[in-house]
Amino acid sequence: MRFLILVFVCLLAGCSSSDWINASTKETQQPVPPARSVHSYVGELATQLSQYSRPLKPGASVAVTSFFKDNSLGADTLSNQGAGLSNQVQESFITYLTQMGLQVVEFRIQKAITLSSGSDSVLSRDIEKLKERHKFDLILTGSVSENIDSYTIHARLIDMVNSKTMSAASISLPKQTLWGEEQVQMRDGLLHRGQH
Repeated sequence: MRFLILVFVCLLAGCSSSDWINASTKETQQPVPPARSVHSYVGELATQLSQYSRPLKPGASVAVTSFFKDNSLGADTLSNQGAGLSNQVQESFITYLTQMGLQVVEFRIQKAITLSSGSDSVLSRDIEKLKERHKFDLILTGSVSENIDSYTIHARLIDMVNSKTMSAASISLPKQTLWGEEQVQMRDGLLHRGQH
């Protein structure tokens, strides 16, 4: 009987101490700060562009183009880990410049809305479907340089009349922003293991 009481006391002590250990480990865990998004980095870049630009004429209109790899301008957007980054940058700039009060020209607008069984659209990159002409005073364009652990986004606001750069800015975007804690990356068709 004494043996059973001793075993029972040990079991109770073990249960209560494990709760104490779990409670103490919960208190020491640090909250992980939220990761920044591509959109927030582009917002910072848009702010830089607006601070360093020459005065724009009132009512100036701007078109925002895709951002291409710096070593193949107009030919290739980023692939592998950076796939989609060029279009994300373009769309975020359209949002921020509109919010800053610039008149953003949507040159990808079609002559009519396209309907399909699962969606509808008014934007296209098919030249045959686009409205004839768009007039704009400025163009926002740029390139993306790929580094080992980041992308550097270079943006330029260019006057369409004289081709002069009105403003320029760059920002470094960690690859981790796009892919979180991924430890393996594809570069130049080869798998590369990241540091743990």
